[in-house]
Amino acid sequence: MKKNLLFLIALISTVFGDVEPDCGPNFYEYHNRIVVFDPLHQAYERIKNDAFYVGVEAWATYVLSNDRGHADRLLGEGELRMGYNYFYNGRDHVTPFLGAGVIKDFTKERYEVRYFSGGTLVHTKKKHYQKPAVAYGAFGLLYDHEFNSIFNLGLHFKGLIGGSVGHRHRNWGSTVGGIDVSLPITFRFGYQRHWDVRLEPFYIYLNGSHISRNYFGGRSTVGYRF
Repeated sequence: MKKNLLFLIALISTVFGDVEPDCGPNFYEYHNRIVVFDPLHQAYERIKNDAFYVGVEAWATYVLSNDRGHADRLLGEGELRMGYNYFYNGRDHVTPFLGAGVIKDFTKERYEVRYFSGGTLVHTKKKHYQKPAVAYGAFGLLYDHEFNSIFNLGLHFKGLIGGSVGHRHRNWGSTVGGIDVSLPITFRFGYQRHWDVRLEPFYIYLNGSHISRNYFGGRSTVGYRF
């Protein structure tokens, strides 16, 4: 029994490493984070403490929306962010930022075209279209708290304003505003916590003069820090 207990402790130590490093409350901080292993979600962030921040991110995932009760909408986004990483109390990361990006709902919509002859409906035809992408400028705040060297919890907020790219039929309108709020839950692992898994449920609201949409979904990534 004693040997089994010692073996279990040794195994946990090998997988997760030291929970509390010798550097005190500053838990294995790195300068960069990249997303790996996911072709539908790529990202790079400069996360050095008390230094200039830059983030480049592109992702696509299926989401729930207010007009349908199941996750059959494909939403994608590409974004560039720049700001400053503030670090407080050896645990709190606060990053105000400005950015620009493009977001697109790739789901095909259906609408009906009616043909009349002499005031009488003679034929109807269903057609499909995609709403154009929305190009936007953004401002926001990234906050993450390190409870220990393994578990981080944060709150990310972004406001955006932009407009439809192009003027095709049934676009968003001349001006589009919105918000993106997410709750990143990060588990770090491996020797000196170079690796992490992040689960990030999110809510996105886009409001145009012609169309508005609510999107509920989640982004999940495997990251490497260096």
